[in-house]
Amino acid sequence: MVLHSLEAGQIHAHLTKSLRPDLLNSLLRSLSLSDAPEKALHVFRHILHLSPPSSSDHFAYTFLLRAATLLHPHHGLQLHARLLNAGLHADLFVQNSLLGFYASTADVDSVRRVFAGIARPDVVSWTSFVSALARCGREDEALAAFRSMDVPPNALTLVSLLPACARLGALRHGKAVHGFGLKSCGGHGCNVILDNAILDLYLSCGDLVSARNLFGEMPSKDVVSWTTLISGYAANGIPEEAIATFHVMLRHGQVEPNEATMACVLRACASLGALSTGKWIHSYLLKSRIGVWGLPGNALINMYAKCGAIGMAWRAFSGVVRRDMVSWCTMMGGLAMSSRADLALQLFASMICHGLRPDGVAFLGLLSACCHGALVDQGLMIFEAMSKVYGVVPHKEHYTCMMDAFSRAGRLKEAEGILRGMPVEPDRHVWGVLLSACKMHGLQQAEWEQQLGGKEALGGHFDFGGGTYALVSNILADAGRWQVSNKVRDLMRVRKVEKTAGRSRIEGRFVDTL
Repeated sequence: MVLHSLEAGQIHAHLTKSLRPDLLNSLLRSLSLSDAPEKALHVFRHILHLSPPSSSDHFAYTFLLRAATLLHPHHGLQLHARLLNAGLHADLFVQNSLLGFYASTADVDSVRRVFAGIARPDVVSWTSFVSALARCGREDEALAAFRSMDVPPNALTLVSLLPACARLGALRHGKAVHGFGLKSCGGHGCNVILDNAILDLYLSCGDLVSARNLFGEMPSKDVVSWTTLISGYAANGIPEEAIATFHVMLRHGQVEPNEATMACVLRACASLGALSTGKWIHSYLLKSRIGVWGLPGNALINMYAKCGAIGMAWRAFSGVVRRDMVSWCTMMGGLAMSSRADLALQLFASMICHGLRPDGVAFLGLLSACCHGALVDQGLMIFEAMSKVYGVVPHKEHYTCMMDAFSRAGRLKEAEGILRGMPVEPDRHVWGVLLSACKMHGLQQAEWEQQLGGKEALGGHFDFGGGTYALVSNILADAGRWQVSNKVRDLMRVRKVEKTAGRSRIEGRFVDTL
């Protein structure tokens, strides 16, 4: 039942005057789960003026800490300080809530301190601790904590651990968790959330056979189950299976796709170049309750751009009502791929006028547009403005893009200057850009060694990919240095490096193999 704002205000006033802990906690719980969690903190501050905190207030703090996870971290820090002053910090419910709060702020040190202060951790404490470590990127520690548990884990513990296994590629550990889940629950279907987490693990580790078997055995499948399978197929390089699974989902009719589902299948269309299927999905979106905005809208722009239909991408971009930074960056990236640097620069200016502050992704799209549009000097100005004007620190990708722009223009000394100024060691991709430029502009071996430090690359210090080794070998062969060229090929064999064959595919059919 939705209360009128006046009635709600009267109820708040009555509850705060009555000071009944059960009613106040019920109010704080409702507010912490509402769209305005800050109101829970406002009510609590009002209560503090009327009555000093007592030992019965620990439940109130659990709701307040939940609200703090959705607000600025300083609210949670203030609550923690109040807990210490009130002597409530040793309460198990409060400690578990503190673990959740510090996990939301990615403060691993505080998570460890709070957990170390728990005298007898229960399954909620352990689950919160494992989940916090996994969410903060400490996957190895999460696995170690799970092994140290002195209480039986529940399904939520396993769900918290499985993403850590997936990110580590720890398939063996994940299968052990799967087996434990089967024993403790008595088979598949007892917990669809756990089944979905296991499905994601198998797909993340590339074990498609286990993923298919699990999906087929699941008696209950929700929208997350279908979306996970569709996304996993696309991520494993079989977008045609992702699209086929989406059609099966629609035919079954038991579960309606959501925004994430549509975004995943559109990404599959983009990687496959399936323009006709993408158009059909666009039509489906317009007729459905989902609409063209948010995740599906941005995926639609990307699909049209990747399929070379830049005009349709622009129309899709224009049709997105609430554009976010991803919308603008995706459209700029599409214009860059279509060599429309002029429009990309105009779009960037329009984005600034709309009050959006560009981030590293936006600058990468713009630099890529300048690179493909041969606007080298404009690209250099933008590259320098990143840090000087907008305070965005360039990363390896920005340096590589700028170096590519100079290389394409034959300005190899300036490309070398960008390489020397990189804050990280150049890798195979960076060297690949320079080597491609050397071959494109016919730079001979001696010249390359003198100008670009080619001896550094040939000295065996860098572990190139197959394509980069092949480029080095071809440059040497073109210069008549057959003996050295053969040595590079020998080095490829010693390091067991192979050049991957390039393939072109349209609507699921391989049309060319290089």
